[in-house]
Amino acid sequence: MRDSFVDVEFSEVYIELSKQALHQFIKRMMSQHYSLFWRYDAKTIYLMIELDGSSHELPFVRNSDFLTLSADCLHIYDDTLANALEKLLQNEKGNGIVKRATEGPLYITSYQAGDIESMIEIDGSEKVMMNRNGSLIQYKDDDKSLEPKTLINMMNLEIDYVLMELHEALLESDQWQIDSHKKKLKKLLSRREQVEQLL
Repeated sequence: MRDSFVDVEFSEVYIELSKQALHQFIKRMMSQHYSLFWRYDAKTIYLMIELDGSSHELPFVRNSDFLTLSADCLHIYDDTLANALEKLLQNEKGNGIVKRATEGPLYITSYQAGDIESMIEIDGSEKVMMNRNGSLIQYKDDDKSLEPKTLINMMNLEIDYVLMELHEALLESDQWQIDSHKKKLKKLLSRREQVEQLL
C-alpha cells in the first residue's frame, strides 16, 4: 500500500527514450506488479500505470526511433514510480525539475541532460543547495555570495512553494498561517526585486 503523504511533482520534463530504454522501464514496473497499458489520442500516446487502485498516466510524443516523455507537470503519488522516473531522467539524459514533498522539508532537484544542476532543501529559514559537483552551498537571507541568476531561480522556486502553502491556508481559513505566508511572500518578492537589479 502506498504512503499517503507521497507527492512528487515532475515539472518541465523532457526525456527522449529509446525503444530499449522504454522496454526496460516497462519490464521494471511490471516486475513490481504494476499493470501497464497504452491509451492513444491524435497527438499523444499515454502509458497508463496502475497499482492498488491508483492510476498514473505518462504522456509520450512519437518520433521515428524513440518516444519522448514530455510534460509541463506530472504529480506522482507512488514512491516506486517516482524513483523509477527520476532514474529515467538521469540515465536517459533528460531535463526536468523534481519537487519531493516529505513530512519534513521540501526537496527540489533540477536536472539538465541527466546531471543534477542543483538540489535545494527548503526547511524553515535556512536553505541548502547542492550543485552538480556535489558541494553544498548554504545561504541565509543576508548572504549575497551566489550568482544573481542562481538566486533568482531559487527564489522563484521558493515563491511557488509559499504560494502553494498560502493557497492551502486560504482553503482552510487559517488566518495565522495566511498572515505568516503573506509576510514570507512579501519578503521574498522584495528580495527578488533587489537581486534583479544586479542582473
